[in-house]
Amino acid sequence: MSLTVRPLDAALGAQIIGLDVRDISQTSAVALHEAFLKHHLLLIRDQTIADADLVKLGECFGAIGKSRMVSPLSGRDDIMVISNIREDGKPVGQLPDGEMAFHIDQIYRETPAKGAALHAVEIPDAGGDTMFSNNVAAYESLSPALQKRLEGLLATHSFQYGETQRENRAEAQERPHYTHPLVRRIPENDKRSLSVCRLMTDQIEGLSEDDSRALIAQLCDVLENPANVYSHQWRVGDTLIWDNRCTSHARTDFPTTQRRLMKRVTIKDTVAPLG
Repeated sequence: MSLTVRPLDAALGAQIIGLDVRDISQTSAVALHEAFLKHHLLLIRDQTIADADLVKLGECFGAIGKSRMVSPLSGRDDIMVISNIREDGKPVGQLPDGEMAFHIDQIYRETPAKGAALHAVEIPDAGGDTMFSNNVAAYESLSPALQKRLEGLLATHSFQYGETQRENRAEAQERPHYTHPLVRRIPENDKRSLSVCRLMTDQIEGLSEDDSRALIAQLCDVLENPANVYSHQWRVGDTLIWDNRCTSHARTDFPTTQRRLMKRVTIKDTVAPLG
């Protein structure tokens, strides 16, 4: 069966049909990368994917990065286990519990991740949905005057999550942080994408504290508008692949009494964000 790309009825994304992740041809790899650039988010359903095959899938889009933690549920340093499963009372994976606000992976680094592939092994009965915003469409929806205002602006992003970074600027500056263009250019197609998120964007350079906060909030409101968001309700066997340069994502809460096990590879970028 040939690979089919079927756009989702949503603000972004496409389902990939007819692909066996265990056997990806060069032709399929090229088609996947083209769909990745066009749709920003790809969905593959109903496949059980071994860790090695998840890595090979991620390599269709770039080199794979190392995880900060090697989990006993994988044993590989290129697999990030996201899970609330505990052994001896301690999580065996990362990001175990609760909701997460919209964010862009590794935005606080000099070269943030290009993307990621996330595979569902166990899911709770409800909750734990992943929401994705279309940061390219969000930028394109802005008025010409606001687009003009954003030209050349730089924003600093910190690993100090949430509002605390703005309440304690000194502490935020001690955490990993980096400054990038507020609007980044995607090299492959010259599209523009908003590079801002409520969780980690700290300050827009050249603006007062009040003006910076107001502009961050205004842009995040556009990104998080339901009309600009796809919310994915996971099924076991689902895999999502997203372009981290063109999207931001969030997670809804889920019952702590139910197991959630996801496996992820992070796709590295080769260039820092360009304005």
